[in-house]
Order: sequence, then structure tokens, then C-alpha cells
Amino acid sequence: MIKNEFIETIKEYKMLSPNDKVVVGVSGGADSIALMHLLHEIKNEYNLSLHIAHLNHMLRRGEAEVDMRFVQGLAHNLKLPITVESFDVGAYAAQEKLGIEEAARKARYAFFERVANQIKANKIAVGHNADDNVETFLMRLLRGSGIKGLCGIPPVRGKIIRPLIKLWRKEIEGYINLLKLVPRLDHTNYESKYMRNRVRLKLIPQLKVYNLNIKEIIHQTILLLTEDASYLELKAESLLSLAIVSFQENQLKLDLNKLREIEPAILNHCLRRGIEKVKGNLLGLSYCHIQDILDKLDKDSNWELHLPDGIFVSGGGGQLVISPDKPQKTKRKKYFQAFSIPGEVKIEQIDKIIRVSLIDKVEKFDDANIAFVDGSKMLANVIVRSRETGDRFVPYGLKGSKKLQDFLVDAKIPLEERDSVPIVESGGRIIWVAGLRVDDRAKVTEKTKKIVKLELI
Repeated sequence: MIKNEFIETIKEYKMLSPNDKVVVGVSGGADSIALMHLLHEIKNEYNLSLHIAHLNHMLRRGEAEVDMRFVQGLAHNLKLPITVESFDVGAYAAQEKLGIEEAARKARYAFFERVANQIKANKIAVGHNADDNVETFLMRLLRGSGIKGLCGIPPVRGKIIRPLIKLWRKEIEGYINLLKLVPRLDHTNYESKYMRNRVRLKLIPQLKVYNLNIKEIIHQTILLLTEDASYLELKAESLLSLAIVSFQENQLKLDLNKLREIEPAILNHCLRRGIEKVKGNLLGLSYCHIQDILDKLDKDSNWELHLPDGIFVSGGGGQLVISPDKPQKTKRKKYFQAFSIPGEVKIEQIDKIIRVSLIDKVEKFDDANIAFVDGSKMLANVIVRSRETGDRFVPYGLKGSKKLQDFLVDAKIPLEERDSVPIVESGGRIIWVAGLRVDDRAKVTEKTKKIVKLELI
């Protein structure tokens, strides 16, 4: 019996709880009428408070007015409160450059949400059924979709519940006939200009040529994919949480190194989940967008991508940032300071200290921030500065000189951190790329008589 299946679906997905206040979207079609009557049948069992909501899309003019009066009559017969509103979907679609179907969907859900807020309802029930789910699967398959998209219409999403999602259209129509009700017919459901109609009226009948049970098979596939997607989402959420540096003011910062450690099959789910946290949804996000991010993850230089709905993804400084704000270009940190040997200098721009001292012998240290050089290669005055265009030095262990820029790239120093690498210079020659490498010409040898110790603190 349809009522039992209806209740089983509600229980399986925990759609309702006692004392819930539910907005019921009713268009006047068979699905929404069945939804309204089935909820009314279990109203006392769950102690539900039901409120009907009907939106006139103003697309079918005279017929739409009849639909509205019809739904008002149904609500009156069941003694249920109703809110009716009219909205020019055609004008809205033209203004926002949307297709009619998408514009109608957005307007409808915005209306339901508004009514729910006005009456303080905690649930919104809509009438999608199993046939709708199969059609959605095929539409997304034709357009191209990942596993989440192929899961079809979610039974529960926030406040929205879909208690008919496992019932077939034939079952619903049989229930309506038992109620001796004649639902309103929307002639646009038969117009081939809409993709859903083409899928329902042309594609599915063609698929039945190959397998009469194609709808049931697709429905089972959706359920299996939903189970897999649930596992992947939980796994992705867990791994994403480990990579989060901060999430505040709608800006999500992720540790790039931790992201790079995630296996590719899960990483794309992590990125989608991260974008969803900032954007609020994944509408407009395609495979190509995620692939573009994946292609840039290993880059050490700064980069940025612009995603749908004004979302930016940028990389650099060891972090991946997802934000509705365009990344600000950081100004170069320029500094140039002289000091004596022995001595030290505080570099305010990078909050570091360079200390230079004379010692008798080389101490054994496993610390990149400490270096030893031949004092005869240094003048009395030493300069510490930020990098400059054209800088070259001979990295310790090499015979020839190398551009400092190339050295920093090879050392995987992010672009925005390169000005924070102090360059110790004496006599116009680089002595030490602080924290990284001594110039080979200044290294300590057996002939060195004066040893200078350099420290980055």
C-alpha cells in the first residue's frame, strides 16, 4: 500500500519528527496532491502542523489562475492554511539569463523558504518521485557529471524533504484515482523544448527497447551510487578537516602539503567539499574547474582561478585559499641594512635577526640557520638585504654560478616568501643565502685562518 511505502521512506531518511511544522509545496499536479493527502493522513500520528504553499509562475496565464484556485480548494477541503503568491518567472529568467526550468526552480524554492521563515516551519516537503529521480540521473549523465550528481535527487537536503522519492508515478496516479481527484495537467510537461520532457517522452521509451525494466535498474544504480558517495563524502570530510588551516569570514585556508598527500581519487572530493563550504553549493562547478585546481596544486609560484558565482581559489605560501574575495597581491618586502663584524642587525620587515661573530673553530651544527664562512672573504662591513633582480652566486658544492631566482625556485621557496630570505653580502658579493646555502667561494677550508659564524634568528 502506498501509505506504508510513504511512511517507510520517511523513517528510512528520518524526514519527520513529532511536532514538526511542514510547508507543503503544492502545484496542483498528481505528485503534489498525493504528497499533501498522504501527509494529511499521517498528520495526527506525527502531530504535524501542515501549511500549503502554491506559487503561480505566471507562465500559463489563464490556466495558472485555475491551478491556483484548484489548490486553494484542496487546502480548504482539508482545512489546511495556505499561502499563495505570483511571480513572473519569464521576466526573471530573462533578467538573470537563466533557462525557464532553472528560473522556475529557483523562484519556487525561494518562495518555499520565505513561507517557512514566515510561519517558522522547520521542514519543506516537495513532491519529487522515483521517475523524477531516474530522469534527473539521465539528464546529468548526458550533460556530464561526477558520482555526486549521478546520485540523483537527494531525499533530504537541509529543510527540504521528499517523501515520494521511492514511489513511482504510476503508484501515485493510482492513489489519486482512489481519492477520486482529477489533478491539474500542465501542458508544458509535453513540450519537447525542455530537456526533462525529451528524456521522459523520448529517451526512456527508447531505452526500454533494450530493457523493459530500465527505470528500475537506473533507480537501483542511483541507490548504490548514493551509498558509495556517502562513504566518499565522509572520507573527504575527514581528510579535509586535517588540511584546514583556518575557516573564518567565509574564507577557507588549506595546507597545500597536506592536500598533496591525499590520494587523487579522494582529493577531488575534498576540493569540492571545500568549495561547497565557502560557496554554499556546487551549482555551476564542473569537472574542468576541479581539474584546473588539481593541475596547479604542485606549482610553487602564486596562482589563482576564478570559479562560478564569484569564488576564487588561489595557491601560494604553502596554502590553498578558497574565498569569495579576489586574492590581494602582496607588496615586496624591501630592506637593506649594514652592520659590522662582530655584530647583529634586526630586520623589521621580516622580524628576523642576523648575527655575525668570530670563532676559533667550526662547531658541529645540524641547523640550516647557522653557517660558517672564511673571514678573509668578508670586509669589515656586512650588508643584509632582500633579493634583487640579477642576483647570482655560486651555491656551495657547485663550480659555476647560478641565478638566485633559479636557486630559490629549485629550493621550492614560494614566490611570496622569497623576499623574506635574507641575503648576506660583503664587498658586492653574496656570502650567504640565509637559511639555505653559503657561497662556495666563501666556504671554510684548511687554509682558513679567521672563521666567521653567521646565524639567522
